[in-house]
Amino acid sequence: MRSRWAGIGIAFVALSITVAAQAPATGGVDGQGRVVRLGGNIRTKAPDGPVPRLANGKPDMTGVWLGGAPYGNLATVLKKGETMTLLPQAQRIMSARRANQDPGTNCLPLTVPRGTPYPWRMVVTPTHTFFLYEMYDYRQVFMDGRKHPPADELDPTWKGHSIGWWEGDTLVVDTVGFNDKGWFDSRGHPVSERLHTIERYTRTNLGTMSMDVTIDDPGAYAKPFTVAFEAHLMPNDELREYICAENNQDVAHIVGPADTNQPGGN
Repeated sequence: MRSRWAGIGIAFVALSITVAAQAPATGGVDGQGRVVRLGGNIRTKAPDGPVPRLANGKPDMTGVWLGGAPYGNLATVLKKGETMTLLPQAQRIMSARRANQDPGTNCLPLTVPRGTPYPWRMVVTPTHTFFLYEMYDYRQVFMDGRKHPPADELDPTWKGHSIGWWEGDTLVVDTVGFNDKGWFDSRGHPVSERLHTIERYTRTNLGTMSMDVTIDDPGAYAKPFTVAFEAHLMPNDELREYICAENNQDVAHIVGPADTNQPGGN
């Protein structure tokens, strides 16, 4: 079994530079349309063709995908005209964060919509949608028509409470109930327990998944904003075992403020 081991701190800094040089952070595909896996290793041609469909006519979202929101700086995928306007208290939190406090560096879950440089699998059933991430963890989305629990009954978690439904060919995922421990990216953009995200997944062809996420967090940002990115199908790949629980020896070597850990603005 091929495995991924963490000491991940220094590795992620190097990784960000390597992947950025090889492929856009939003897609994992290079200039020749080839899907790029971790470290710039070319694995397969990004497939083209019509959107596959299930017997009920809905797009088949199943598969192993690479890409999504960036790991390093969410501001790089803001939709045109959008801004991430931090409230003063949130700016103070971000400015005080250190790079070695990043949840991702410490093997903790990543808050929606933060992406990883590793593949992930999407599984859609009539009652649930599952996101199985090679790096760290998974998400479940309830597709059975239920609503979110009342706010006073939510138990805040890293991934929140997600419900989903179809709007035409787009899968919509609505999530609340986040804790305030997450970072949107390695720059340390904060979240609060008032965070509410609405994700829209649209398979635009055989090999491309388009994603928009509207982020409304009045506890940390002055107004909602929307980010957009893509993922690409890896038809000949599978998720690998990833271990990030013990013997992480790199964190002590990561120094400096979190908001200088990646290029780009606030």
